Amino acid sequence: MAKQDKTDKQISLSQLVALRRNEEHESYFVLHKFDDGAWDFDYVVPWTKSACNVDAKLMIIGQDWSSEEFLRNQKNNTSDRVALRKQLGQDPHLPTNKNIKRWLPFFNTTWEQTYATDVSIFIKPKKMTARVPMTVLKHCADKYTLPQLRIVKPFMAICLGIKTFNSVRRALGKSPMLLREALQPNGHTKEHGVEIYGVPHAGGLGLAAYGGRVGVEPIWLRLADRYRQILEDS
Repeated sequence: MAKQDKTDKQISLSQLVALRRNEEHESYFVLHKFDDGAWDFDYVVPWTKSACNVDAKLMIIGQDWSSEEFLRNQKNNTSDRVALRKQLGQDPHLPTNKNIKRWLPFFNTTWEQTYATDVSIFIKPKKMTARVPMTVLKHCADKYTLPQLRIVKPFMAICLGIKTFNSVRRALGKSPMLLREALQPNGHTKEHGVEIYGVPHAGGLGLAAYGGRVGVEPIWLRLADRYRQILEDS
């Protein structure tokens, strides 16, 4: 029965991939066309490629995968980095990816044991730090993030950045929260039994705004304590 459940999940996720491949946008790049589809893997977003456990107990939700400038800048596109990006669906040199992998042991898990996704299914124009409008994020959260959450059914989902978290909240028809509220491990936001939290973004700018790793690491430790409690009670 468990094997069939996993197959059902994979079928449902493949349907989301097909839906994503029909998306077009006047301002953002779509995966199935950018670089002749080089980053159009069989996942909703590339980030999932190396964190695609459909039975994961922990889900990581980022805001967006990459930008035009990053994927065009030769500094970021040496042959070894491109090869790793194609293999893993991520650039392991980036601070966000390094930090998440540093904190996952708090949950007694690894990157490969999680399910990771991004809210935005698009490659944004300009720089990695470019703003993504809430209208785009809410659209994607409604059509793709929430369905993935409901298919995988983890015990906990951690959103990187308050805007990421609030795009999910808005898709759920809930009002926005402040970051200091979103990171509290008290079960404030739930969907189909999944507890959803927001934390400072794990990249350099997000950490700097919250006191660096020294300020952010205790947040992940508290969520890990809550995660263990959920597992014990399940």
